[in-house]
Amino acid sequence: MALFNTCVWQVPCAEVTGFSSKSGAMMTVAIVIQTTRGAQYVEMVTQTNFKKLQALFPTLASNSVVGNQWYHDLRALTHIETYTNEKQMQKDVEISAHFGWMPQNTTGTAGHINVGRTATAAVLTGGFSFLLGVSRSKDTLTITFVRTPQWMAQQK
Repeated sequence: MALFNTCVWQVPCAEVTGFSSKSGAMMTVAIVIQTTRGAQYVEMVTQTNFKKLQALFPTLASNSVVGNQWYHDLRALTHIETYTNEKQMQKDVEISAHFGWMPQNTTGTAGHINVGRTATAAVLTGGFSFLLGVSRSKDTLTITFVRTPQWMAQQK
């Protein structure tokens, strides 16, 4: 690729193995060019120039990534996410797997009892609130996501 007539990155055509792309702002595309030597991230290419690049390699695989969630980031290798909602956590684990992510490590923190809120409710209700349960913050679960070995192999 040339920037102001200066070569910033080059690889023999025979070593290019595929493309991943994600639409950017103002008619641009962010792309990852996979080669036998690894992957090269190109942040902004016009859609016209990307189509010209693809035309040079008509037989290569090209996948398009749509969305702005963390698992759509073409450059990231790890991501840490904290959840208080178990359904959202399960949804992210399932969806992120389709984009080459897997959970590596999880840590959980139990919610704590809010003494001030519990005592205030007990005073205001004459102790009746103790029958309903104490005031607790939500439990949290922190997951470290990493790229799958299959995704990493495709980037080389």
